[in-house]
Amino acid sequence: MNFKKQLKEGLLTNNPVLSQLLGMCSTMAITTTLFNGLGMGLSVTIILICSNVVISALRKIIPDKIRIAAYIVVISGFVTMVDLLLKAYVPALSDSLGVFIPLIVVNCIILGRAEAFASKNGVLASAVDGLTQGIGYTAADRKSVV
Repeated sequence: MNFKKQLKEGLLTNNPVLSQLLGMCSTMAITTTLFNGLGMGLSVTIILICSNVVISALRKIIPDKIRIAAYIVVISGFVTMVDLLLKAYVPALSDSLGVFIPLIVVNCIILGRAEAFASKNGVLASAVDGLTQGIGYTAADRKSVV
């Protein structure tokens, strides 16, 4: 695992928003303010890290025939946790982001990283991938505000 290489990929060469053009609906709709952009970016980063770790840990247990459904269940659990935490601790951000937080469940960035990386790599590498991809998303999300 090369952290420097993964960071470069997450920020530049394999950025989910800029180079892959994934997750554009949330990026375009939510980045009306810096507060919303950072809130969405941090939410996506937390969900990416957590879901990548769990999916990577369970990758040898999950049968091939139901892997996508299993990934969605794992991701939806973390999305629900983040949604409830936002409602409890940052209600203004929760109100601003509205329906876009629950829509993270079907966001192609999260599901794509689960399928492309976490299902094929170890837990630590998957956590780093979630972090770097999340940083890339947040940077791109924030950049569209500034």
